[in-house]
Amino acid sequence: MNSELPIGNVLFRQRELAPDVRLVRSYDIVVAGLSWEDRGTFSLTKFVHLSAEVTLLKFKSRSTLVDEAKARQLATFQASLGKVSVKELGSSTDTPKNFPALKAWLQDLYTAIGRPLSILIDVTCIPKTYVLFLLGLGFTEELVARLDCLYAPGTYDLMTDNRTGSSSLSGPRSLLSEGEWSSRQVPYLESNNYISNDCDLLVTLGGELGLTLPFIECYEPRRLGLIFISETAPGSAYPMLPSERLAYEELLREPNAECTDLGLCDAIAVAAYALQFAGESATRGITGMALGSKPHALGLGLAALSNTNMGIVCRTPVAYRPINVAASGKLMLYEIEDRFDPASYI
Repeated sequence: MNSELPIGNVLFRQRELAPDVRLVRSYDIVVAGLSWEDRGTFSLTKFVHLSAEVTLLKFKSRSTLVDEAKARQLATFQASLGKVSVKELGSSTDTPKNFPALKAWLQDLYTAIGRPLSILIDVTCIPKTYVLFLLGLGFTEELVARLDCLYAPGTYDLMTDNRTGSSSLSGPRSLLSEGEWSSRQVPYLESNNYISNDCDLLVTLGGELGLTLPFIECYEPRRLGLIFISETAPGSAYPMLPSERLAYEELLREPNAECTDLGLCDAIAVAAYALQFAGESATRGITGMALGSKPHALGLGLAALSNTNMGIVCRTPVAYRPINVAASGKLMLYEIEDRFDPASYI
């Protein structure tokens, strides 16, 4: 796993943190998401010495049970970190409302500090769409000079459908999402030359292949690149739900499909692969579809920042399933630094 990669105007580093690590860098603001997942407090509560105020993004919940879980997490953060504030947002699927609110919030922080910001964000329980939006907004509008991201991988049961607990359903397995997916172009990570009938598609894949297949087929790409997570990549010897295996085999039958397996947490490998994929494209635009892990989404987003012909799309389900996910015990740090910001040399 490479640990450093210059990408356009930024320098990107990644490393696994030791259990007893201390983050010595100072930040202007620390951000995390309130969630129902146990792993939501795994990262930041290790760093009780953080001097910056912690802002917790709280998306509007659909049930009192989820609200109660978020309230318990808030109490844990307050007990560990002290200086904690909550930013209330609409439902996580309501991006038209939440994007402007987050942009105004970031602009206000920039104005108050008087220079590009240094931010630590725990992306573990923040939807990929919002992580990518903050990445694109921060560096495109020069509001951010450094964006460091913590990520705690989770443990998933990939042999169970969360609708019923069954391991033998023939329909598409729904792991974390509910309802039909709609596509969401990420602002600030858009292709300058996108034409729907002249586009290559690069997809980072997760654990809902049955739902992914019709989502991909809508694009009718000239060339299709598929990035699987190597730790759980489908194959003849890997146990899969029947519906997932059928979707996997159908994906491989797509015209001009090529696939690779990359580590769950290897964002640099994804960024490098995406840049190579884009460099070999003969089309007017490339769409990066972030459906897999958060680190893979970061890799796609960074490639799009440096390539004006690449745009990033995420899926927006009707809702997210409140499935508890425990931390695996691993903790990653991704450092994204503006190479040309004067503060980088101080």
